[in-house]
Amino acid sequence: MKRIIQLATLILGISGGVVSLSCNKDDNYNDQTPPTKTELLAAGPWKRTALTSNPAYDWNANGVSSTDVLSIIFPCEKDNFDTFNTNGTVETNEGPTKCDASDPQTWTATWVLTDNETKIVFDGFDEYTLLELTETTLKYESTFVENGITYTHLETYGH
Repeated sequence: MKRIIQLATLILGISGGVVSLSCNKDDNYNDQTPPTKTELLAAGPWKRTALTSNPAYDWNANGVSSTDVLSIIFPCEKDNFDTFNTNGTVETNEGPTKCDASDPQTWTATWVLTDNETKIVFDGFDEYTLLELTETTLKYESTFVENGITYTHLETYGH
């Protein structure tokens, strides 16, 4: 009888240990907080993947207007990319091709999130409404008036 009790105790002890181990929370798995918007912005360089205008806009001031502005901008502008830093600066890199060989390869501006992190403001005055910000997509829009026409530009970036 003593042997049966010892065996039962051993089985219960092993079972309890297995259950206990399987129920442990991995601190790095379940308690992980999602990245902040600043961390998402600073996660790596962003390259423009789409640029649209409503209504059509003459981006190059050459008489050609388009709603798909990305299709008409100069190739030297298409390969640019932006790197956001957590210190509130953003570096724009001309990429492999520059529109003007005498232009610097990179230049910086400042950025800040405002209005409960729903807007991003560059250099204190260029304001854009954040529409989407994930680990792989940055999407924002701006609205402005030119010659009495209100334009909405939607820009999308990816890593």
